[in-house]
Amino acid sequence: MSSERASGGRTRRRRSHHWYWVAAIPAAFLLWLASLAWLALAATWEAFGFGGATVELSLVALGAPFVFLTAYFPIAVYRDSDYVNRVSGKWAPNPQQYALVAGLGLVMLLVVGVAAIVLGFSPAVPVIAGFVVDVPFAVYYLGRRHETVGTP
Repeated sequence: MSSERASGGRTRRRRSHHWYWVAAIPAAFLLWLASLAWLALAATWEAFGFGGATVELSLVALGAPFVFLTAYFPIAVYRDSDYVNRVSGKWAPNPQQYALVAGLGLVMLLVVGVAAIVLGFSPAVPVIAGFVVDVPFAVYYLGRRHETVGTP
């Protein structure tokens, strides 16, 4: 695929939309925090009959989309940093290095997930560990991307 297409005598650059997946990491984190706050509040209301097991199950269910995002995060960072590397003259991120850094969240999620199973931790702990690694890197990457490419 060419990065440029002719359209009516003009050339138009194709844009990368992989940054959407990178931006989904902090967005999912904010949604997860809001859901956590709501579930904590709802658990205090006896009229709803929420118990600790229901809250924990809900937190795991809310963390399931984050597991998918964490798995795709290195691929999205690789593809988007390759795009930024080609079009930006100011910042040239190395796609392989950035993908490896983005992959640390997945490694953390898996390692803490295995530890949670073996040691009997809450299933929400691996999700939290993944957020701790991925969210700061995603925010950093999006900030640098914004400075050089202008999007997001």
